[in-house]
Amino acid sequence: MNYYRHKVSSNLDSFVKFAMRSRSVHVRDVLAGVSSDEYPGYADLLAAIDSFLTSQTSFSSVRLEELYNHRILLSLANLVANTARDDVDTHASLRIYDFVLQVFESDAFDSNDKMQYLEALVEGDRGDELGRLGDVFQINELAPMQSDLLDIQRIRRSAPSETSWVEAMNRFYSRLGMSKIRLTGDDKLPFLDRLESDTRVVVDGPTVSVIMPTYCPGPGIRTAVRSLLQQTWKNTEIIIVDDASPVEYRDLFLELENLGPSIRVLRQDTNSGAYVARNRGVSDATGEFITIHDDDDWSHPDKLALQMEALLGNNEIIASSSAHIRTTADLDFKRVNTQPSYLQMNYSSLMFHRSLIAEIGMWDTVNRGADGEFLLRMITRFGASRIAELAEKPLSFSRIWSGSLTSGEMSRGYFAQSRLLYREAFRKWHRETKKAGSQLILNVNEPRQFPVPTTFEAGRRNADLGTFDVIYVTDFFRQAKYPQTVLAELNAFIDAGLRVGYMQLPSPETVDPSGFSPLLFEMQLEGNLTQVSHDDVACTELLVVYGSAMGMFLDNLGSTVRSRRSILVHHELPSLGGEENRRPALLAQSLRNLDRCFDTRFRVTGATKYDYNWLKSSSPRGRLLPTHLIWHPVLSERAHEISVPEGTPTVGFHSHGNAYRWPATEAEFVEIYDSPEFHTRIFGNVNPAVKKYGGEAFKKISILKPQNYTKRQFFDDISFWVYYPHHRLSVQPWLPVLEAMRAGKVVILPKRLEPTYGDGAIYVEPEEVGATVNRLANDPRSFISQATLGQKFVADRFTNDRLLERYRRLVSSTSEA
Repeated sequence: MNYYRHKVSSNLDSFVKFAMRSRSVHVRDVLAGVSSDEYPGYADLLAAIDSFLTSQTSFSSVRLEELYNHRILLSLANLVANTARDDVDTHASLRIYDFVLQVFESDAFDSNDKMQYLEALVEGDRGDELGRLGDVFQINELAPMQSDLLDIQRIRRSAPSETSWVEAMNRFYSRLGMSKIRLTGDDKLPFLDRLESDTRVVVDGPTVSVIMPTYCPGPGIRTAVRSLLQQTWKNTEIIIVDDASPVEYRDLFLELENLGPSIRVLRQDTNSGAYVARNRGVSDATGEFITIHDDDDWSHPDKLALQMEALLGNNEIIASSSAHIRTTADLDFKRVNTQPSYLQMNYSSLMFHRSLIAEIGMWDTVNRGADGEFLLRMITRFGASRIAELAEKPLSFSRIWSGSLTSGEMSRGYFAQSRLLYREAFRKWHRETKKAGSQLILNVNEPRQFPVPTTFEAGRRNADLGTFDVIYVTDFFRQAKYPQTVLAELNAFIDAGLRVGYMQLPSPETVDPSGFSPLLFEMQLEGNLTQVSHDDVACTELLVVYGSAMGMFLDNLGSTVRSRRSILVHHELPSLGGEENRRPALLAQSLRNLDRCFDTRFRVTGATKYDYNWLKSSSPRGRLLPTHLIWHPVLSERAHEISVPEGTPTVGFHSHGNAYRWPATEAEFVEIYDSPEFHTRIFGNVNPAVKKYGGEAFKKISILKPQNYTKRQFFDDISFWVYYPHHRLSVQPWLPVLEAMRAGKVVILPKRLEPTYGDGAIYVEPEEVGATVNRLANDPRSFISQATLGQKFVADRFTNDRLLERYRRLVSSTSEA
């Protein structure tokens, strides 16, 4: 708990975002435990809050203010409200909100908290309190649109008749200057399917082609088509693209086609997804303007007219989008993100002049997620100011149902990792294309210029990905702890001709994740690496979960990926001795969650001897793999030829920026690196050291900047590599040390590191570095001998061959490896 107490206290927003993404229920215990020293878990906290709200005699409010952190309590309430599984969770969130309001009063709530609280009141059937709390929070000034919609939602849930809801909705539309609606007489239909226009207004203008892709449509398609036929915009062409529905749907399509002369039905030969169907519809469209309509949504009669008004009223505007409200068939308002507003941007409503297709191309032919790519491509090309967002008027109701494409892949705070990777990949392509000054055009007849998950390809949704040799599971965000280590291992397996997959899952250790390593997408685009989602159908000979914290909050996640052997690699990065123990993983919890999630039994091993020794006492004996299966990281670069120094020797060091990788004091730094016996060259980020020692310490030292030198050039220029980290830094193998050994350099280290690097280095006191360099520089035989020992130390543990050897031992049989 110490790790998460520190993390929540120092970076609450980041942890709450992770909590939302993880869908974990156990994570509530963390926030509850940190919110107060009195209660260790979520259930205990709720019990205490319930006791106070019921009796209000347990404590004085002054003491309560001292006992609780209201910011963490509100974050917990928001988390529970947004991830509520049922009415019990919603009620629990309300009890926390009520408690904070009574103890800390309204000033404790920020605007997001207020909006979440009021929405939870309606969700929890306490809508009668909206007026009172709305006044307290001044919701009409904060978010007048949401205030109206909350009241309409309250009426829908509590009013005895549907007429009351329609009247409230029409009052709302009237205030926005929009046409009124009414209900059809067929009360056997769901509420949403009874909506129709109550206006005879007609607006003339250019033809708008409305493309409606569909596959095996439900009865909601009649509602969608009827809402388009009732548009006030006169000139419309409705193109329904049947994406190869079975023959039994032909009567329905014939019925739809006979509803009016503006309707055409196009039929695809194979089911390829909504975006392929859209592109087919655009190719056959005759309208001057193009827009899309989902096959079970209802559009307000003014929708097309208002979007066209925005396009025709300003020559600078090239496209318009509209806002929608997600709703059930019974018009119960919902949302799928953390923005506490029912009114959200409708990405699929984009309307534009058909000439734009020639400039930026059509929709990506993936089977989901391409709306965002198409819009961002347009914004990247022309700028956001040229797209009119009609964000203040609800122009459609978008139906939520269990079989929709977004079902299970998007919810409040949760975005499927496969969608996330797709989004990051196309954004990278957009940025790089624009930076290169090239035209940003997606040609569907040419190979895609960025990678997509296999199951995103047209016709491959829910496809069986087959059998892999190895799949790695970790957090691949650049800010995560292990992506570079894992990518090196993935490359090793790829070079050996194995079929390799990777699974992205969020780690509780990652702070403010943004962007993935370019290498990940390059490997995938080249076809060497396959992205595997937790809910894909696949199997693998070996499943490697890298980082024991990865399993901490998988209590609510289940995977359909199956493995023959599964291992968890425990790898702790160096920490400062004397600090409070902040280990991010409780091994028992991680293992239990991983076993359940992947329906297997995980074995454990360490990435270093240090990690392995900790596992000896922290894991069940039957879980720990033998010592020859310690999962040492790999160096893929081949060993360099050893070169004996000539003339004055050169000492080098390269750092990635951690201040504790440098000597503890300026005096020690000067003692080690500023010597008449040698030249010194330092490669990489010296800013932490300059800040620590001052610039004077570097007067006689050459600084090699990465933008001017490669690491290979740096190694070619030195003969010795010297590393004296802060004495409090824990001793674990460090990649730059191993790189120096692999490059054939004599490595000189402090004596306390001898148990870690063995005979691969020389160990002397700081004041002995100069004499040691001088001695070996003048003794070629000893120099070559020591450099050879360093290369052997790496070759015996940290090479691709050793990794492959461990892999073969693990998968050779199901018995003890």
